Amino acid sequence: MKFWNQYFTNNVTRSFLLLSLVSVAVVGGVAFFKAREALKQAAFNRLSVTATLKEEEITRWFEDQQRDFLLVTQLPDVQSNVSKLLSQTKSDTDYQVAYRVLSQYLVRVNRLKPNLREIFVLNRSNRVILSINKIHEGQYEPLGNVTYVEKIELGDAFAPIFYVSPITGKPSVTLATPLRDVTGEHKGIILAHLNLDRIDRIVRERTGLGKSGETYLVGSMVTRNTFISKENDNRREFAEGVSSQGINAAMSGVSGYGLYFNYAKVPVIGVYRWLNDQDLALLVEMHQEEAFSPARQLAGTIVAVGLISVVFLFIGVNWLTQQLKISREQLENYSHKLEMKAQEAEAANRSKSEFLANMSHELRTPLNAILGFAQLMERDPVLTPKQSEFLATINRSGKHLLGLINDVLEMSKIEAGRVALKPVPFNLRTFLQTLQEMFLVRTEAKQLSLQFELAPDLPEFIVTDEGKLRQIIINLLSNAVKFTSAGGVTLRAKLGTGYWGLGTLEEDTGNNSPPLPPSPPFPFLFFEVEDTGCGIAPEEMKDLFKPFVQTSSGVQIKEGTGLGLAISRQFVQLMGGELRCSSTFGQGTIFSFDVQVQIAKLPEQVPQTTPRRVLQLAFNQPAYRILVVDDHQENRELLVQLLQSVGFDTCSAIDGQEAVTIWQQWHPHLIWMDMRMPLMDGYQSTKQIKAMERNQQDGDNLPAVSSSRTIIIALTASAFEEQRANILAVGCDDFVRKPFQEQIIFEKIAKHLGVKYIYTQQQESKKTQEYNSNLTLENKLKSEDLIVMPSSWREQMCQAALEVDADKIVQLIELIPKTHSALADKLTKLVRNFCFDEILELTQGECE
Repeated sequence: MKFWNQYFTNNVTRSFLLLSLVSVAVVGGVAFFKAREALKQAAFNRLSVTATLKEEEITRWFEDQQRDFLLVTQLPDVQSNVSKLLSQTKSDTDYQVAYRVLSQYLVRVNRLKPNLREIFVLNRSNRVILSINKIHEGQYEPLGNVTYVEKIELGDAFAPIFYVSPITGKPSVTLATPLRDVTGEHKGIILAHLNLDRIDRIVRERTGLGKSGETYLVGSMVTRNTFISKENDNRREFAEGVSSQGINAAMSGVSGYGLYFNYAKVPVIGVYRWLNDQDLALLVEMHQEEAFSPARQLAGTIVAVGLISVVFLFIGVNWLTQQLKISREQLENYSHKLEMKAQEAEAANRSKSEFLANMSHELRTPLNAILGFAQLMERDPVLTPKQSEFLATINRSGKHLLGLINDVLEMSKIEAGRVALKPVPFNLRTFLQTLQEMFLVRTEAKQLSLQFELAPDLPEFIVTDEGKLRQIIINLLSNAVKFTSAGGVTLRAKLGTGYWGLGTLEEDTGNNSPPLPPSPPFPFLFFEVEDTGCGIAPEEMKDLFKPFVQTSSGVQIKEGTGLGLAISRQFVQLMGGELRCSSTFGQGTIFSFDVQVQIAKLPEQVPQTTPRRVLQLAFNQPAYRILVVDDHQENRELLVQLLQSVGFDTCSAIDGQEAVTIWQQWHPHLIWMDMRMPLMDGYQSTKQIKAMERNQQDGDNLPAVSSSRTIIIALTASAFEEQRANILAVGCDDFVRKPFQEQIIFEKIAKHLGVKYIYTQQQESKKTQEYNSNLTLENKLKSEDLIVMPSSWREQMCQAALEVDADKIVQLIELIPKTHSALADKLTKLVRNFCFDEILELTQGECE
């Protein structure tokens, strides 16, 4: 049995060796022929490109010489002077003047156009009467080999006549144009010998042709074919003419390529072209030995490697068996570890999402109370101007803090993949006008121009994610204003077309751009924000869009979180475009981006909204009952007082269970439901109320006080907008995020209950308008105006503006001497209009 096993093993080994050798031979042979075919095609392509380029360049050169010759000879002054030479004797003064002027002119032409090697004039007897080569004058010039050129017509072929020059012994071309009088009678000829050195240089250029590559021109000399241009001019070796398959085919008017023996009987791969316009044959060839050398090397390498591999494979069969066993065990362990890592990553993502939800709730809940009570106090009619300023400062600081929180949470949502588009139809022009008005105060306070250049074909109504588009533009405009101290900021918008997910279709699509899909193009909006600010250093461009990274200018100003550009870029990419930046340090920056949109139909009526504050409920309306459910007392108290201040009947509950009990007893028209509460949260409470409401309706057991179902609007401090779907799925009728604005609260109630209000126009816009009207070029502040105060005062002012501390700024303004009361008045106006950014700009560089 052991012998049988050994015999069987030897047979298997011999068979394996034989099959391996056969396989190596087959693979080597197939590889050689495949590689040879691929190399042949590649060589043909390369030679064809070279031939095409040289053909075009030769044709263009001859056309240029023809055009230059005609331009030189047909000038009125040249014709006039030549006419004098042909019609007068040498002793005439006019003849001598014409001779001198024409000689000087032709010499200058020869210097400017060296390809016109010699220009001369013949009389009727074919004798040279004028030439830039004075030795040539008076000699007889045969005209048997000249190429006549009288005019150039579009599409005409130009076929020069080649002949062997008796002077140089090389092929030459002579251009000639006849001279006639007004009756058309022949008077003489102007000729020019062409300098063919440029043709030689074109032909001899061997870039990309390897060591054996060769390019040459062949022309017909009546009885034989000869070289017109060649790198190694060996015409004497081929005194009887040159011949090869390629030369003969090309000279017979056929263009093509193939494998053949060249004029020196060397096997080559070549491309031959018949240049019909010039009666020339252009050949580009390469030795087959060099062209197919990589194929032979590849085949030899394959065979050698194959033989060595056979030996090592035979030796390593048993070793490989053991290694495969070990590898299989390792792979199983690795797969198990990967599965564990995947579970850990999923758990980490769940933890991150839970952390974001908790952080959002914990941060937004107290902010809701701060901003809400500040708004509630602003409704007090007995507020003093000082108190109004303090409340405005609270609102401004709170909104600033909310913006920072939103940036951090937004970036975290992006990283967690929790951001989605919410396209809605809106008025694009009104949208941009609102943004322009928003930034007008800041730019005017810094003495900057603000221009919005909108294309005439910009659509009025579009469908896209309005919120994300607004945040992108606000981020870019804020940066532009922040880093610009002189000049201005310009926003440009235009409409274009593109394909979803491909970004812009401008010149940026040059490198490796994917093929366009067959689907129809979508409209794109292209935006560009340009400023004349400090610019961005080249070394900082690579980190420009990284989260929490600021440029050196941003670090000096000490504002922002370094998230604006990172969020903007993510939003732009989510909307099917790309955000780009080009900047010149010290001169300015341009940010440009594009977003995919849909053109919306023009609505019949566009509501015009103005900022209004609800004063009270309108008269002759029913008493509306509203239940406020929130586990935080300050949030409950905020909503209750806000609703009671305009005339609603209210009640409050501290958790979901109490809300269910109150609903059963009081049956409110509307419930403001917090979704995160202990004991019973808003989700469970909403489900129970809606379920009981359906049961009562099915059994017709609704209380007498109810004439309709209860509206439930969710109040949530969640960072994830997509939770709206979960909230609406449990039965909530609407959704409001904390911290909320009182205007949104009243609008939601009016939307669902049909409530009507009595409004009072807000005064903030009037203050802004009054400030803008008074802010002329003469009384705008400059940083130089603060030099009258000591540096310690300016440093404190900068720090107070950085902290948005209006009270501290007012105290510092009171320290300004009465002799500079104008400065104090202007700073006071900035504080009253909450222009802390402008104050910070005036004191830029003072903060440590």
